[in-house]
Amino acid sequence: MKKIYSLLFTVVGLLAMTSCSEETDPIYVASNATASQLTAINSSYVLSATSSDFATFNFTETDFGVNVAKTYALEASMTEDFASYNQLGTTTTPADGITITAETMNSRMLAWEVEPETAATVYFRVRAAAMDESSQATALEVFSNVISSSITPYSGERVYPSVYVIGDYSSWGWDTAQKLFSFSGDEVNYEGVVDFGSAAANGFKITGQTNWDNGNYGTDGSAIASEASSITLIDDGGSGNISCYSKRFYRFQFNKTTLVLTMNKGFNQMGIIGLNGDWDNDIVMNFDAATQRFYADVEVSSNTEFKFRADADWTFNYGGEGTLTEGGNNIAISAGNYRIYLNMNNSGSVTYEANADDYQAN
Repeated sequence: MKKIYSLLFTVVGLLAMTSCSEETDPIYVASNATASQLTAINSSYVLSATSSDFATFNFTETDFGVNVAKTYALEASMTEDFASYNQLGTTTTPADGITITAETMNSRMLAWEVEPETAATVYFRVRAAAMDESSQATALEVFSNVISSSITPYSGERVYPSVYVIGDYSSWGWDTAQKLFSFSGDEVNYEGVVDFGSAAANGFKITGQTNWDNGNYGTDGSAIASEASSITLIDDGGSGNISCYSKRFYRFQFNKTTLVLTMNKGFNQMGIIGLNGDWDNDIVMNFDAATQRFYADVEVSSNTEFKFRADADWTFNYGGEGTLTEGGNNIAISAGNYRIYLNMNNSGSVTYEANADDYQAN
């Protein structure tokens, strides 16, 4: 019979491991664990948009004293106590270390609101986790020593951690696949708007990187209702394609811890309504797959108002000033020619822009 281990904490710091056999398995004693040792990196770095890798973090293997599956995560923080931190990368093979790109490190520092061209101290540690094989939950964590480096970021557009939505719509290629983004930077909660064209029902999956080895999230084979509001996925090479959706655009949220995929919105077109006093006919917006935002070129003959709405209906509409809200007030706009953008990827910060310089741009 296959042995299934279950790791359980006790108030005295013991982790008992049991199996379906009658044998007595080793008892985990917290004080016997040997944490990873993280090797120091350079004392200072100046990041550059033209460089690729920032640094490779090397560390020894954690020994829990018992034979368990382990994962390692590199964490970074602006404070030595790691009161708030971000996960930069993971591995199951500590001998290879964890390599972090300059782009990833730079985007984290900008998210921490470090001024470009200004040095700031960043602290790093490795978290080793033993997994409960029966529930796939983290049952034990051990932290390495903490190291630090003075790092100078460069100016540039903020890059958020992301996961890929790959499917028939992208010909199962990552180069044309759209993404869900972790706007909080926690690398747990991701969201975004995806344009599937007419291929949503043909199936898609979610991956952590541009391969099938770092998160392969799909269905477990159970029946799923059409247009399901949420699905619990599995991370498995044999997982099935997600094929219960049939509209063109979807705003999804994905929790990388619970593996729950939530469908917030599903619609077939986004439009602008109300310009030049016309509240009957929508200007249908295009979608830029590279930036994952809607846009339309408009000619505004006089000072007027408008709103955004989906599927030429008021069930789902946006208005307001600055950050938009569902059902918000009309948006004022002055006479002129504009390219109007609508960015719905971040549900907590839906924004628009009326850009005269971009009008009829390629």
